[in-house]
Amino acid sequence: MGLNIEVTWDGPVTIGLLEQFINQAKAAGATSGTVLEEIPYEQDPQITLGWRVPAGEAGPPREVAMPHRLMWNIHTMLDQIGSGDGDVRELQAEVNGLDGELWEALMKHVGQ
Repeated sequence: MGLNIEVTWDGPVTIGLLEQFINQAKAAGATSGTVLEEIPYEQDPQITLGWRVPAGEAGPPREVAMPHRLMWNIHTMLDQIGSGDGDVRELQAEVNGLDGELWEALMKHVGQ
């Protein structure tokens, strides 16, 4: 399964947004020499809406270590979602917390 790594400027472009894009690209295997593709506006291809890492440039996915506690918490969360009635609003804060922890664990492997 390939990764679709792109950034578009349909809203304000912040340093944080660009940093996240670069971190995702690096985590997927892109290097400082990777040339980005422009994302054109369909109605006017002269207008650029963003950039993407070309397919195949991100390299093969690699396995990274995940802390056992984080893995357990994600498993528990997915179990709650899968066995629930479909209303996950009460889990929103917990999902956001786990997402942040997962992102932090993944970013430890950027550039390795």
